[in-house]
Amino acid sequence: MALTPLNSDVVVIGAGTSGLSAAKSLKDIGYSVIVIEAANHIGGRCVTDNSVFDIPFDIGGSWLHSAVTNPLAEIAVQNNFKLHKKNWSHTWVHSNGANLSSKQTKEYSQYIEDMWQNINKAGKNKKDQSIEKSLPEAKWRDIARNQIAPMMGADPDVCSAHDVFHFTNTEGDWLVENGLGAFIKYLYKDIKVITNCAAKKIDYSSNGVKVETPDGVISATYAVLTVSTGVLSQNKIKFFPKLPPRKKDAINNLPNGLLNKIGFEFNIKWREAHQGQSADYLVGENDFCSIDFGFYDSNIAVGFVAGRFAEQLEMDGPGAATSFCSEALKSIFGNDITKFINKTTETAWKSNINSYGSYSYALPGGFGAREILAETLDDRLFFAGEATMSNSQATVHGAYLSGIEVAAKILAVDNSN
Repeated sequence: MALTPLNSDVVVIGAGTSGLSAAKSLKDIGYSVIVIEAANHIGGRCVTDNSVFDIPFDIGGSWLHSAVTNPLAEIAVQNNFKLHKKNWSHTWVHSNGANLSSKQTKEYSQYIEDMWQNINKAGKNKKDQSIEKSLPEAKWRDIARNQIAPMMGADPDVCSAHDVFHFTNTEGDWLVENGLGAFIKYLYKDIKVITNCAAKKIDYSSNGVKVETPDGVISATYAVLTVSTGVLSQNKIKFFPKLPPRKKDAINNLPNGLLNKIGFEFNIKWREAHQGQSADYLVGENDFCSIDFGFYDSNIAVGFVAGRFAEQLEMDGPGAATSFCSEALKSIFGNDITKFINKTTETAWKSNINSYGSYSYALPGGFGAREILAETLDDRLFFAGEATMSNSQATVHGAYLSGIEVAAKILAVDNSN
């Protein structure tokens, strides 16, 4: 459907958390805003699915990280969304054919704590290095290193220690009952979004900007670009003039990582015996998943696969990740575990053409790219999203805060003119 010629103070490209946050912040201070979104829904990588299980299930972002200082946690409570403040404990660890004993599992858990302390220590060094080089030599190194990929969305040999160190990590990783995606959708219910409308070209060559879409051209004084680094790296959006080399290098130094989820709906009786527990499973060196039981205080368990292994499972086709996590469950609990599983689902974020991955990570030496990605071009083209944040990267609240920050930048440009 062709768009009627549109003009606005600001055009926001992408209706994920950052784009919606920017749009609301701008509207609140008097700007006219048009928001376009390539997908058929808002929320971006923060989406709640209601089609598979009896309860809502977040297929993308689900955690309110650093919850005690996370502004979205307070806003959720103010809007009557219940928060689940559960801490999962390592109960089972299965490594290459054998379950670890209770004593070994405690040693393994302690190593993981020590590992992250070492990584943060390495982040203080003047010269950046990969997380892999920061890992302490110890008995549990080979299996514990696989804990990093679900956190970072990538394997430790390609992740920057500086990037981890600069993340502001405070207490609490909480879930939102009824889904974080549902909360984001509710929070921005009054923001009008043109869906199924992808930006194809952004012309910022003269006063104002023009955004070309398959349905027409949108003209505005400013543009806010919030798409993922995965989309930017695919060159699906053309720029005139071309992005400067500095900006391109920043995009290349901030790949979009991958975390896929495998959801299991368990029989209620089995759920009651394993609430709040978790399992890690390793085959070989890198075939790894972790599984948390009792998401949302329910009978839902969630398996996580990440990094190169998750990419390989996606390439293997639908069901491959579910099959691997099912084998993990059978290895740990015995083959009878399948009798207690009612339904399953899995995600495939790498092949999602509107994100090409889950969230950004910085390559070794690439931490400074986040500030460069956030830089404005010609006081007209602005950038926002979790990848632009240097202390809340790869999080939903980072995306939220980036939207507020970019609105302040636009106001500052206006005030200086």
